[in-house]
Amino acid sequence: MTRRGAVPPLLRRALRPSDPHCYRHCDRPLRGRSVSVRAPGWLCVYACPGGAVSVTTYTEWGRADPTATLGRFARNHMTPASRVRRWDLRVATRHGPELGPTAEPYLAKRRPARPVRTVYWRLYPFKTKDGSVRRLFACFRHGRGNVRFFLAPGGAQSPPCPLCTAQPETSRGRNGSAVSATAAR
Repeated sequence: MTRRGAVPPLLRRALRPSDPHCYRHCDRPLRGRSVSVRAPGWLCVYACPGGAVSVTTYTEWGRADPTATLGRFARNHMTPASRVRRWDLRVATRHGPELGPTAEPYLAKRRPARPVRTVYWRLYPFKTKDGSVRRLFACFRHGRGNVRFFLAPGGAQSPPCPLCTAQPETSRGRNGSAVSATAAR
């Protein structure tokens, strides 16, 4: 028995874009990375190899509006949290025919019938007061399945994460324990 609102792998595959590309940054293919969350749904961050985020989605299988769940997660993982605004979160309801020939019969067999609700978070590049362009990037080096969002100059190809650069550089030793860069030499 799965948790109410959990999204089975078959529906996850149906929800993934067929050929995503980073259109506003580098034109390279996007990679969807699943991120673990305490909520029952599925959170996925679509980012290019340089870390520029195209869209972050959170999906639940049920009638409830999952917007608040993605909003809380994004605010807790964004620097600065004030850049997560409710009007940047858009919810869409998907039914069987929209999800393709594999997902449609799967949803039709389930009783009671429930839609799939997906919240999309897009933060488009924007200009600051001084005229510089900023865009959203993601760093996936903060533990298994974890992510940190941050803003960086729009033209940056692969900017460093402010949290990673603020901490002393570490590497992993043979036993998995952290070893400082100076001690590793």
